[in-house]
Amino acid sequence: MAEHKPATGKSRAVHFHGPPRRLRLTAGQPGPVVSVKLPDTLHAYVDERHRIVRRGDDAARTHLRLRKDTPPGDYDITIERGDGTTETATLSVEPRTRLRITPSALHFAGAPGAKATAKLRIENRGNVAVEIPETVVTGIFDDDGIETALAAAYRSESDDLNEIVGTVFGRLREAHGGLLKMRIIEGAGLLAIGAWRSIVIEVLLGAKLHSGHGYHGTFELDGVTVALTVAVAQAPSERSKSK
Repeated sequence: MAEHKPATGKSRAVHFHGPPRRLRLTAGQPGPVVSVKLPDTLHAYVDERHRIVRRGDDAARTHLRLRKDTPPGDYDITIERGDGTTETATLSVEPRTRLRITPSALHFAGAPGAKATAKLRIENRGNVAVEIPETVVTGIFDDDGIETALAAAYRSESDDLNEIVGTVFGRLREAHGGLLKMRIIEGAGLLAIGAWRSIVIEVLLGAKLHSGHGYHGTFELDGVTVALTVAVAQAPSERSKSK
């Protein structure tokens, strides 16, 4: 595809601005719009089923819709009014990051101190390339942490409110699983527009995690929130003791 070159010259009285799928009229009033002529650099990004200009004098209803991978930048366009006159306008396409990540939740399993891996599929549906980082860090929390903390308060025989509150917060601190460092061992780096990639994430389960417990948390990749769960098995030494 041809490289986009931003429009030059002074700004136009009529201005469309926004993400590719929803370019709204933000300046000027072109009157009833019959058609829009786009520059050659945009022809590859026009789908006639999606290219829509609302007719009428209401500026709030006047918009243009292009393909979601239209490169960001400023373009000169020509609009034709209902009276047959034409005018050159400016079309400003915003950069828009849009990732599709599957599955929506990751699952890690292993004993304390062991490594665990999981996979994600990431598709870039925006109009800018996205950098997949090599590491992501997030906190995790015991699934039963809140219930355990409240149960400890109910079992307390003390009438001292400060002592009860201290018991609850103490148990909540114990339920925090610490920071989970996720290393992307396959698939880190720049993800081009329209491309997809499978990534492999590796974590080291903290030695202080409680055997037999489940933990949960979330992390973000370019604005997309992904849930994660951690199932902690018994360490080999603990399994041998239980036999």
